[in-house]
Amino acid sequence: MTVYNPELVWIDGKFSSKKSITVENGIIASIGEGDNSDKGAFLPGFVNAHSHAFQRGLRGRGENFEKNNLGGFWGWREEMYKLVDELTVDEFRGLCVQSFAEMRQAGITTVGEFHYFHHDKENDFALDRAVLEAASEVGIRIVLLHAFYQHGGPQKEQLSGGQKRFATGSLDTWCERVDELAKLVDGFMQRIGTVAHSVRAVDIETIKEIAVGSVQRGMPMHIHLEEQRQEIEACLESHGVTPMALLNDAIDVSPMVTAVHCTHTAAADMEQWLSSGGNVCLCPLTEANLADGICDMHRIVKQGGCVSLGTDSNARISMLEEMRWLEYAQRLHREERGVCVDSSGSMSNYLIDAASKNGARCLGLPAGEIAVGKLADFTVVDLEHPQLSGATSETLGAALCCGADNSVIAKTIVAMK
Repeated sequence: MTVYNPELVWIDGKFSSKKSITVENGIIASIGEGDNSDKGAFLPGFVNAHSHAFQRGLRGRGENFEKNNLGGFWGWREEMYKLVDELTVDEFRGLCVQSFAEMRQAGITTVGEFHYFHHDKENDFALDRAVLEAASEVGIRIVLLHAFYQHGGPQKEQLSGGQKRFATGSLDTWCERVDELAKLVDGFMQRIGTVAHSVRAVDIETIKEIAVGSVQRGMPMHIHLEEQRQEIEACLESHGVTPMALLNDAIDVSPMVTAVHCTHTAAADMEQWLSSGGNVCLCPLTEANLADGICDMHRIVKQGGCVSLGTDSNARISMLEEMRWLEYAQRLHREERGVCVDSSGSMSNYLIDAASKNGARCLGLPAGEIAVGKLADFTVVDLEHPQLSGATSETLGAALCCGADNSVIAKTIVAMK
């Protein structure tokens, strides 16, 4: 049993003092009166709902825009394929360790690793274990979201070049691999989820089967969706509807299903998705880096949709900055302040939820809240840091969201049994 007595603790959307948190077997057992003897402000550990850890190796690459160079997502993707061709298993594992360690430094205690880079040699799945080993080394909680990757494009092109390292073979082979990994992990620090990479890489009939299998296994399912206009145009040409409309009609959308990016999603499609309980994960720093565009958060907030955050390409790992730019991108786009707010008008409540409990929902974890029965994962903020000078318990949340960087994170605590 461990007892914490933080100076301040984030409970039910506000910072409170004189609280004690009792932890047993990695779970919050009780919350009572405390003496403020533990330095710092405790928040629920940040949950990074969408990461491609190996893409940390692209940091600084693909940022030279020569004449006639593709400056958008598709040009960046070619640079990513070059990295894929280069990496050995050990180099891949090293990038995962580096990314996960930076996540801990950024206050992230759980990562949803959207993992589609599977092979060293053909069909060996050697990199699956490397991701789990890296997470274990760093001590970060992980949901390995294991991706099915079938085609090289929307017209069912064959995989070529670096894409061959993503191949998952038949659906039966992939399902067997998912089940093998589920038996390998401990279910506490490490879990498995499922992924259909995108509608351009997986056909809709297979996506249907993945969705059904995810429900049967009790696993979350994630999918890249409508990040680029070209993806939508190709889907309209092939199916006569947008990717999200295709999924709305094809699968049982629920709180265990998460669409990542949704940069160009039509309002009616998003309304149906959210009404069915579907989640949305946004990655503002990566979406800015890749010039994807800006998701229409105004409509999502108005409908009360569940929005989580991810670091995606890991070009910059800072959950505080992801939180900040979730709101700031909307301010720039709409010329309006206070877009990402809860029902009481609180921006900090909305953004902290996006960085914690909403991410936990997307990953199917009892985490992201400081409450009895939840995982005892905490992000501890240094209240004496100069960036937070003058902040009170009432203004600290907004001060973190608007004026702080990773240096205010004193430590993270990841509960183990």
